Parts: sequence; structure tokens; C-alpha cells
Amino acid sequence: MSTKNKIYIFSIILALYSSNINAQVNIGIDAGTTSNKLNYKTNNILLGQKSGYITNINVEYALNKWLSLEGSTGAIQKNYSISNKSNISQQINNTYLQFPISIKHCINVIRRLNASVSLGVYYAYWISSNTEGVAPNVFDLSNNKDGTELIKLQSIKYPYQFDSSKDNRNEFGYVVKAGFNYKIISRVEISIRAHYYQSITDQQKKMQKPQNGRYNQTFAVTAGLTYHF
Repeated sequence: MSTKNKIYIFSIILALYSSNINAQVNIGIDAGTTSNKLNYKTNNILLGQKSGYITNINVEYALNKWLSLEGSTGAIQKNYSISNKSNISQQINNTYLQFPISIKHCINVIRRLNASVSLGVYYAYWISSNTEGVAPNVFDLSNNKDGTELIKLQSIKYPYQFDSSKDNRNEFGYVVKAGFNYKIISRVEISIRAHYYQSITDQQKKMQKPQNGRYNQTFAVTAGLTYHF
């Protein structure tokens, strides 16, 4: 066989292989809102859930017609609030760069509508934290009629400075997703999904024994768009 024919056959095989790969890859984006709860056992303060945002770029590799491997990269907020009986309250806004990977299973509901369930794990890096709320001003004191010293409250807002000796900025956990995909044209579909992220690593490094762990528990709802290559 001549070199020219070998190159021709190799080119055909490569083109078919590339076409097969492209046909199995889907790329999409989604965005939505989060509601996070910090699981932390304490008797001194009240912890509350707080909303935030989530954005993702998603890449799917189809293993077969109904099963695919899904990887994502995006930003997610895992916020919460703290308060006590002295009317002191703060909102903690934490932003993470997150990388989930999961197995996605699809089931056809009607002609253009599919339902999906995904199970997987994720890694997240804590990139920023901001605090705002009300705190006591120890430099502005006064006394009431019976001589009791009063501490006035003031509004606060500041970025948190991470402490490498105590803050664990690497978070690992598991993720569950469920939703619906609707094909609007041959290669494009829209989706709505519910997400649940549960951290299994403490927000703080081990500093004492025993130590109450701080674990993020995050719910999210997103809407998205996917293109099938």
C-alpha cells in the first residue's frame, strides 16, 4: 500500500474517531440561587440559613444513550447568619470555587422531555468571606438611670482575613442533583435542576480535642442551557 493511501485511510479513521468524540460531548451553563446551612453545635448563638448564588460551566461525556459523566467548574456562595439574645447579628457571605464530578442518568418522560438524577463528589476552595451586621461598640459607652453601663450597637461590614493556622479553605463532599431537560431544537436543550451539596470536611482545622465541626449543607436551584456537539 502506498504512503498516500495510508495517509488517506488514517485521515478517514481520525475523522470518524473525532466525529464520534464530538457526538458524545455536551457543553452547558447554568446559574441560580443557593440556601446554605452551617451545621455547628453551639449553645451560645443561633445559626440561620442565608441565600446566595451559584454559576457553573458543565461538560458531559456520554457513556451511552442514558448515562453520562458530568464535570463542572463554577462559583458558589455558602452563606449563613449568626445572632444572639443581645440583638447582635451578623451575615457571613462565603464564596467558593467548586469542582463537582458525577454520574448522570437520564430517563425519557415524553418525546422532548427527559428527567435526570446525578450522584457524585466535589472539591471546593474557599476564596473569600465577608461579614456584615450589628456588633457592640466598646468605645461608645453610656450609663442608664441606675448607673448600669450600656454598650451601644453599630453597623459593621468588612472582608474576613483568612488565618492559615485555623481556617480550612479546602472542602470536600458529595453532591446529588435531580431535574428536567427539554430539547428546544435538535442540538439545544434547556434545564432546571435541584442540587444538594454536603461537606464532609470541617471548615476549621483541628485545633483542640474534642472539637465541634462546622459543615456546610447547601441546597441550590438552577436553570441552564446545554449544546450537544
